[in-house]
Amino acid sequence: MVLWKCEIRIDEDIIISLIPWMAFGAGLRVVGVMGLKEYGKLESISFLLGNPTVYITTFVILGCVWSVVLLLKRDQIAEKILMGSGLIGFGTTMVVLSREGWSNPAWSIVGLVVALVVSILVWEAVKRKSAEIPKVLGSTGLLVIIGQTLDGTSTAIGIDILNFKEQTPISQMILDIGASLPVANIIGVSWLFVCVKIVLAIALVFLFVDYTKEKPLYARILLIVMIAIGIGPGMHNLILYSVVG
Repeated sequence: MVLWKCEIRIDEDIIISLIPWMAFGAGLRVVGVMGLKEYGKLESISFLLGNPTVYITTFVILGCVWSVVLLLKRDQIAEKILMGSGLIGFGTTMVVLSREGWSNPAWSIVGLVVALVVSILVWEAVKRKSAEIPKVLGSTGLLVIIGQTLDGTSTAIGIDILNFKEQTPISQMILDIGASLPVANIIGVSWLFVCVKIVLAIALVFLFVDYTKEKPLYARILLIVMIAIGIGPGMHNLILYSVVG
């Protein structure tokens, strides 16, 4: 409620500071998957870590922290507080999950590195095509591309290498199309899904340029959502692979 009543500042620094929170939500989801039996009474709140409830849970926690920042009139350092608290939350989930042991973190590291490298290359190509995009969107545009690429890359590793199953119907439909193509036996079934994700990210950054200039606050809120629906599932995949891969 406080966030709605106050004119919150949402700029490039704030958006960057929310990335650890997206990773925190992904970590919470994996904690929910693994279970809280050894933590006794905490198991009674495991429903808060289900899908999609975990995203609401994360937003509520974030909203509480952000509201405290505003009430204490510390908006000038909000990005530092949000970044720090998000990292603490994410680190806590990693500590909890480490009690289960890390079974196969190598592919998760590979997936993250590949996603970052591909995203940077795509972002450089976008900047060459339109000099206006980096001026208007700044690093937010890169984060949109990283989010979608991370989701695509992590899904590809899970499907083609670690034999996981896709849970989202639309994603499964794209994977089925990829599996029906002749090259599937050579490069796997997920390559089409990765390409679709990258094309979607490129389309988003181009579409948001004018909207960001016209209505910067609303555009940035939507950009945060676009980044979250990429980084959240992508990080969830990588963390899950590290625990049960």
